[in-house]
Amino acid sequence: MEWKQLQNEQEIIHAQLRNVSRLNEQKRLIENQLERAQQDIYKHSIALNHIRTKLDKLEGFSFMNMIRTWTGQQDELRAEKIDKAAVLELKINEAKKMQEDLTIDLAQAESKLTQINEQHLQVALNKLNAKKKGYLQIHEPEQAKKLEQLAHEEIVTKQLIIEMKEAEEAGENALTKLGQAAASLHSANGFSTWDTFLGGGLIATHLKHDALNQSENYLHDAQIALQRFHNELLDIHDLSTKSLHVETDGFVKFADYFFDDIFSAWSVHSKISTAREQVSRVQDDVHNTIWRLQDKHHKAVEHLQLLEREKEAIFQL
Repeated sequence: MEWKQLQNEQEIIHAQLRNVSRLNEQKRLIENQLERAQQDIYKHSIALNHIRTKLDKLEGFSFMNMIRTWTGQQDELRAEKIDKAAVLELKINEAKKMQEDLTIDLAQAESKLTQINEQHLQVALNKLNAKKKGYLQIHEPEQAKKLEQLAHEEIVTKQLIIEMKEAEEAGENALTKLGQAAASLHSANGFSTWDTFLGGGLIATHLKHDALNQSENYLHDAQIALQRFHNELLDIHDLSTKSLHVETDGFVKFADYFFDDIFSAWSVHSKISTAREQVSRVQDDVHNTIWRLQDKHHKAVEHLQLLEREKEAIFQL
């Protein structure tokens, strides 16, 4: 059995074992993200009920309320609390949607794991490694150590290229979803301007609210796409070699954007504009991340070609 055939078989098994490792890590990440979504639902629900209680008290009679009414403070207080309540409702809705999507992602990861026999793969890999060792002792005893190093570097580099490509695709999908969210916010902004400055009336108000609801859905699609991009980037972290290192810490910083500040009182024109600006900043971050990934991807391909030339040079001696 020739070296190339042994190497190909080893790459296939390594890729499958790497997939097991990735799926287990994805499962752990998603479980943590699910727990965070559940905590957000609970936390925001408690805060929302607290505000509702305070609003009920404002509606009742008291001397303090009467004084506030005289000074105009009661309307300001009610508006402030209603504004906060609207934000909390949006955050609860988003956390529930995130919980639903992450539950689906978790089920998919678990299903894929049940289809892979990790123990069988490990046994097959051990047998293959023994065959490779025997081959090298017979055909290339002096170059055995160098060839094994090259083989390992080649396997990791090929896997790194695959995973960077997957991360790039996830990033492009996130950019698409962010673009849809930005366009929807632009539309909602237009309806808000119409309603606020032109006295659009009942029809304009209905159209604006429909546009805002649509924007909320697009923002959720963007957020789950960002979460998946973030998880793909974390996969790359473990695949660094001695000659090719991919630093992901800077890549995943954008994942801190989870649109908390975007979920504000959207009926206010200025706040919709703020949301649009925030989405634009995230778009820039994702675009820069993809560009850096593509640069590393190109360098990985060049590194793989170099490894191939070194390996061929040994066999030609």
